Amino acid sequence: MPLEINRERHDDFTIITIIGEVDKTEEALLSEQINEALTTTRPRLLFDLSSMNFIDSSGLRLLVQASSRAHRCGGTCALCCLNPVPRRIMRLTGLDAAFDVYPTLQEALLHGRPESIASVKLV
Repeated sequence: MPLEINRERHDDFTIITIIGEVDKTEEALLSEQINEALTTTRPRLLFDLSSMNFIDSSGLRLLVQASSRAHRCGGTCALCCLNPVPRRIMRLTGLDAAFDVYPTLQEALLHGRPESIASVKLV
């Protein structure tokens, strides 16, 4: 499935919805969307992964870099709606501990309790 990325503003959040598979061949598209989202002051990024069915190491690297850059600017970066395969990849790599992960988009937007609280700031 070709990668599709939607980016929209919702209150203070920039929601980046990833649809399909994130791999090396689609890295530039995701990187471009992240770079544009990080141009705001104190960016609050929220990655909606409800329609993402795979992510490789290049995609994981981009998410980690996005989080690091957002935190350096005084912002935040969180994930929501992980499907089973990406959730497993995040757990195997230990990255689920590096992000606030919310079960639903609505809970993330309402600052609900995350199912996984980031234990470190990636700075």
